[in-house]
Formats: sequence, C-alpha cells, structure tokens
Amino acid sequence: MEDLAVMAKKHNTEEETGALHAVAESGELHAVAIWNLHVLLIPSGSNWVAQGVEIDYVAQGDSIEGAKHNFEHGLESSIDLNIRMYGNIEGLLTFGPDEVLREAVLHRGTQYKVYSQLTAHDMSERYRQVLPFNNVVFLKKDAA
Repeated sequence: MEDLAVMAKKHNTEEETGALHAVAESGELHAVAIWNLHVLLIPSGSNWVAQGVEIDYVAQGDSIEGAKHNFEHGLESSIDLNIRMYGNIEGLLTFGPDEVLREAVLHRGTQYKVYSQLTAHDMSERYRQVLPFNNVVFLKKDAA
C-alpha cells in the first residue's frame, strides 16, 4: 500500500475537500484519509452541534470543544463500522442536508472549521466482528 499521507498530499489543495480509502493487499489493513472537510458549529440550547458540510455526519457536545471532539471520534468510529460492514466508506460520502449547504454558503468563513484526519483500521479476523455478541434482544416495558 502506497504511503497514504503521500497519496493524500498529491490530491490536496487548500480549497479541495477529499477522501481516500486504501487497502493493503492482504485486505486486513485499511487506511482512510479525509482532508479539508468543512464542519459547521451550531449552538443548540446549552449544547453545540458539529455538522459536516461535504459529509452527512453530525455530533453534539456541551461545548464547542466537546462537539469537535465528538465529531472527530464519532466519524472515525463510523468509518471503521462502514469498512467492517461494507468493505468501503462510500455510504459516508454524501453531502449534508440542503439547509446545511445553504448555511455554509451564506456564512462562509464564520462558524465552521476545516477538519482533516488519517485513520488506520485493522480488519484481521480477530477484529472483524462488528458487535461483541451475536444479536440484540429489545425488551419493551409496559406502561404502568
């Protein structure tokens, strides 16, 4: 697998948003780079919401830093889960809702941050299981 950081740098410009998914020949190691992703930071009551513009992913926190942290770690977990379930990240590569795109255009440069990340995901047999159990049983409590 070519060095993912080098591959991402080849595609990177200051304005271009991109994503790159590389897989080792063994199929067990996946690397994902995302760069120049715009994330709107929106107040919501006493919380903050971090909404991706070029990717439809959202997280919230009780502060701007909390929302950013939850966005970063949640996106990494979503990438990992998509690779485990589908073998790729294509399902994540969809723009945010129309109202988010409008907000980003109207307030360009005010309440959004640019985010990039590089992650590695081990898909060897011992890490392949998506859930640490076989199934989920939902129990409904009857109203009193």
